[in-house]
Amino acid sequence: MTSRFQSWLSVAIAMATVTASLSAQQPQLSTADVAVIKKEVTAAVDKYYRLFSEQNPNALAAEVFNTPWLVLGSSGPQPDLTQEASVRRFETSMKQLVASGWAKSVFTTENVCVLNANAAIASGYNTRYKTDGTVMSVGGVSYLFGKTKNGWRIVSYTGHAKGKVVRCDD
Repeated sequence: MTSRFQSWLSVAIAMATVTASLSAQQPQLSTADVAVIKKEVTAAVDKYYRLFSEQNPNALAAEVFNTPWLVLGSSGPQPDLTQEASVRRFETSMKQLVASGWAKSVFTTENVCVLNANAAIASGYNTRYKTDGTVMSVGGVSYLFGKTKNGWRIVSYTGHAKGKVVRCDD
């Protein structure tokens, strides 16, 4: 297991532990509530990938990511504390991808784990395509979402092996 995934897993476990300890204070979600949250979180991931593929860093920072948010990457935790910092990160990433022949990215959601009414983890894999339509790369990604007054926002994410999927008991 990579240290990056271990770091993210530690954060997720800590959040789950806190969530479990607060469960007496959290109302039980119905099956219908869980289904709605899964649908909303999947739509939020799809919006992220649409806006990223449209190369719209301002919309990503304003409409998709919570501020602050945290990347749990190979260099360790990297926070973006402002929308401006997020825009710069997206611009840099997009510039590097375009220079390498990238055209778009598509996320395949394999599971949405609903932790409570305001927290969920979307887990699956990202397929990057080149301008000629060939696959550039495929990698696993898990996103930690929080529900804000403006809807579901990405609070953190990490990459991992494609076959690793965060699952939970519903």
